[in-house]
Amino acid sequence: MNAVPIHMTGVANGATSLVREFGQGLGPAVISTIAMSAASSALVGKLGGADAGMEAAAGLLAVVNAGSDNARAAAQTALGHGMALGVVICGCASLLGALVTLLLVRKNTARAAVGAGGEPSVRTATA
Repeated sequence: MNAVPIHMTGVANGATSLVREFGQGLGPAVISTIAMSAASSALVGKLGGADAGMEAAAGLLAVVNAGSDNARAAAQTALGHGMALGVVICGCASLLGALVTLLLVRKNTARAAVGAGGEPSVRTATA
């Protein structure tokens, strides 16, 4: 907010809120997609018998909820691995966003002058 001119603070506040809300909706979707994909890939070939058919037909969560004890343990381990991978990927994306912010956002000198008691120079149109 301090990087924009005073007359643009409303726009900056709206943009900041939009990005925050977008991230709150997108983050869980990305993490769960990565987690389920990685868990399904890790579980393929590790199940045998009826558990293998259940995973192919109903999905990974069906194995966690209704599979045998061995299948349930394998599925929970695979889900744990998938969640860890999803969190690491999202953490890297957050660090990249922070780096971009540090490189691109600069201090607004006009705002600093107003805060110090001075008036910023204002150009007026003359006819």
